[in-house]
Amino acid sequence: MIIHFTKKAYKQYKKLPAAYKKLLNAVLEKLQNSVQIDILPVQGETNTYRIRIGKYRIIIIKTNEVILVVKIESRGDVYK
Repeated sequence: MIIHFTKKAYKQYKKLPAAYKKLLNAVLEKLQNSVQIDILPVQGETNTYRIRIGKYRIIIIKTNEVILVVKIESRGDVYK
């Protein structure tokens, strides 16, 4: 699987603290290798999932070959 970031998500990624960047990289690597992680579908959306990493949430769109990281924000703001 290939992982891509939207422009907005990449900017949010660059602003993350270093510890959360390491966690995010580890989670995306596990997702790419089909290892089970804490991932749930977003209600009312198709092929859209959220991944929980501490106080941050990552919104992704998952297709057969591509994972698109759409948003990386704190848990209170990510669903707005």
